[in-house]
Amino acid sequence: MQQEVTSERKVRNNRWTTRAFFVCFKFRFGEEIAMRSVRPRTQSGFTLVELLVVIAIIGILIALLLPAVQAAREAARRLQCSNQLKQLGLALHNYHDAYNAFPIGTNYPYQSPNWRVIAMLYTEQGALYDSLDTKTYGYMGGFMAGCHPTSVYGYGTGANSILRGLVVPGWNCPSNPSSPTANVGCNLEGGQVHDYVGIAGAYPDPAGRSNVCAAGLNYGQGVYCENGMLFPNGRTCLRDITDGTSHTMIVGEQSGLVGSKDIRASYHGGWSGFNRPVRPADQESGEHYYGTGITTVRYPINSDNYSVCISGSGCDQSWDANTVLNSRHPGGTHVMLVDGSVHFLLESIQMDTFRQLATKDDGLVVGEF
Repeated sequence: MQQEVTSERKVRNNRWTTRAFFVCFKFRFGEEIAMRSVRPRTQSGFTLVELLVVIAIIGILIALLLPAVQAAREAARRLQCSNQLKQLGLALHNYHDAYNAFPIGTNYPYQSPNWRVIAMLYTEQGALYDSLDTKTYGYMGGFMAGCHPTSVYGYGTGANSILRGLVVPGWNCPSNPSSPTANVGCNLEGGQVHDYVGIAGAYPDPAGRSNVCAAGLNYGQGVYCENGMLFPNGRTCLRDITDGTSHTMIVGEQSGLVGSKDIRASYHGGWSGFNRPVRPADQESGEHYYGTGITTVRYPINSDNYSVCISGSGCDQSWDANTVLNSRHPGGTHVMLVDGSVHFLLESIQMDTFRQLATKDDGLVVGEF
């Protein structure tokens, strides 16, 4: 009997021991879970050093990619500039087909239109051309912009007043940040200032002829020649180009600066004519001659030597005879040949070759360009 009591007590003790174990386990395990649940979590992220490294890498990538992006944009602008010249070439040839000659480069009197106005007919600007007064204009109401508020000449209030502040598409290179209505010389009314100029010829004449260029510096305005394609008060035909249409320039790009100065051939705006009724070969030394829309090649491409120009050598003002062919494209400028092809001439081109390209009939073999 006593043994049974003893055994029963042992069983009871074992039960209490088991219960105590589970209670203790339960308490400790729950406490551990609770402790884990309130334990602060550690956030993963960048250290300051890592962040600086990432920023530096991004900066390097941008520095590597930015020139490539800029180069791609300039290539697109340069292509558009070239295509615009091609359109002008088509316009000039369409004019030749209609009249058996190319247009007069720039014409007397000064308020008359130059070749750029005529080209409107064949560059999808026929409606604009038809709205202009190309026949009955006077000193006021012609194609020359006014120079100052009291000028007795200008676009006036008639049909040609539409030219005031007008920018016709296709005449300005997209690489040129300069204003298309800049006052480059007596352009108070904001006539368009063009980036493409007609080639009147080259000085000195590559063939050494004395009867194709003006006699002298002509009152400090430079030397006009008529050995090219678009010169004052005269016309040329395809049969006159004995050097070949693929070796003769007719239009060149002029969208850059000379030093820091904008000297595009757009005196009184880019549409006006010439101030004397004579061709270059008949000009008299010491007289005052000036015009718009053309240039006679005399200086290297992209020449920025303004100190040469200010000596009265024909390239320091927009009305001069020898304004520089230049551009904002690195290394050269565009020119269009009579055959309609457009070439990018490097600024390192030999001057003899450059002058021969500007001449239609010198009889010389043109070097590589």
